[in-house]
Amino acid sequence: MKILLVEDNADKAKLVRESLQERLTEASVEWSVCSNATAAKRELQASSFDLMILDVALPLRAEDEPSRSGGVDLLKEVLTRQQYHRPSHVIGLTAFEDIYQLSAATFDAELWSLVYFSPSSDEWADRIAAKVRHIAKVLSTKAGKSRLEPVDIAIVVAVPDELEQVRANGWQWKAIEVTDDATMYFEANYSRNNGSTGRAILAKTPIMGMSAASILATKLALQFRPKNLVMPGICAGDSSEVVLGDLIVGNPVWDYGSGKHVGNAKSANFEPAPYQKSISSQARGMLERLSEDTEFFRAAHAEFRGAKPASPSRLHIGPFASGAAVLANKSLFAEIQDKQHRKLIGID
Repeated sequence: MKILLVEDNADKAKLVRESLQERLTEASVEWSVCSNATAAKRELQASSFDLMILDVALPLRAEDEPSRSGGVDLLKEVLTRQQYHRPSHVIGLTAFEDIYQLSAATFDAELWSLVYFSPSSDEWADRIAAKVRHIAKVLSTKAGKSRLEPVDIAIVVAVPDELEQVRANGWQWKAIEVTDDATMYFEANYSRNNGSTGRAILAKTPIMGMSAASILATKLALQFRPKNLVMPGICAGDSSEVVLGDLIVGNPVWDYGSGKHVGNAKSANFEPAPYQKSISSQARGMLERLSEDTEFFRAAHAEFRGAKPASPSRLHIGPFASGAAVLANKSLFAEIQDKQHRKLIGID
């Protein structure tokens, strides 16, 4: 579960985290800590949280003095503005009796808890820990039925070798189960360039083929609502454009078997009718920038410990066709290139 702790006193924030961690050894908690209202707003714009523990006396910015109503003001803004991810649960925390009395009505209005903090007593920690355990159990039950928060990346692979390579990427994958679903899913968190955390889901199709991949992709979309869907793997390429070890991103992509077979026993012909799909302009821009990052590919080549080409890979973006059958026929590749897209660089 994800907890956002908003507390301007570093010692108090440390005490809160340590006290709860001692009481929550069975729960897996991902903490985010902010020391002022502005930083908390940024977190709530970027991510959703299962619980926000909020100091009621809070500064607006890091350089400001704490305001007696800073936490309540933050809470009111988060509840009324659509730009924020509203936390599922909120617990207010204050060490001042007068602030506790002034703020109680605001928290009561939403049926949320306001806890009096005292460093000489453990009652506050016991109360919050009990709430966290309840939230964790609810999330655990829902995890087997539906992933409420969308994942950033869903990855589909078709063969065990591909599954093994993705799981070896350093993201600390762990197996998860979904109720009434025999598919084995793997989940991992990863660090983005801006320091925030992303979430990924990985699964392998039971057999190779477009139908199996489509069914698994649909299951992932319904169960985890990914923002991005990726399917890595090997493919055939036009040797005049790409070499072994290069990366091909299909844009556009289509089913080269889509169309109509016409003719009779003496003469047969195939009339293609491809329906092409393209990646978003945003994704294309990111990939184009990546293709120019020679240091990235040089480092990836140096770090890879398996058999590899002599030189670093290059990234190509171009027309890519897929079909239901494994294609190991150069003349068929040339035919599809000739009749469906003259700039075809990859096929699967």
